[in-house]
Amino acid sequence: MSPWSSELTECFQSIKPDLESDFTPAAYNKLLNTLFPVNTPYTVFPQVHRHEDITTPSARTTFTIYYRNTPVFILDLHTYANLARISAREAADEHIRMHIRDLLPYCPLPTLHAVSAFGTRLCFYTTTAGQAILPARAAVEEDSAHRTPVDWWDCDLLDDDGAIRLKEVVNKIRNQCENL
Repeated sequence: MSPWSSELTECFQSIKPDLESDFTPAAYNKLLNTLFPVNTPYTVFPQVHRHEDITTPSARTTFTIYYRNTPVFILDLHTYANLARISAREAADEHIRMHIRDLLPYCPLPTLHAVSAFGTRLCFYTTTAGQAILPARAAVEEDSAHRTPVDWWDCDLLDDDGAIRLKEVVNKIRNQCENL
């Protein structure tokens, strides 16, 4: 049995429409609006960032979830095909850490949770004020493959483990927001 409704699962598994090169951001938008419903104090705010380099044009989408007017969760999405690229993982790690550092002072919760995703592969991040962002980077700065290993994205959203981990984070956030 799928950990998500058939409507959500189909969004992630469907053939991409001719008009869009990647339907994954739309699927995440639907998922996040299901986890943080529109008829509640939560707002899902997607931002698309385009970057083109000489070898590969790419786009990423950052979803920031706001409770009332304060950020409580971040999901930074990259295309699955780029997961194998060391430079893409390093850039994804830098992007999510930058967003976490920028939004942490405004987060009303004791912990700011974030997810970096390559397609449906997920890496979970957390931090609290005055603490390091986890997962911690390896001390070997000259080798970015060891700094941002592929096994950080260790679960799949469409598998039970990935769905359970994401739902646990969302439930923790929603419970803490109810107590604000």
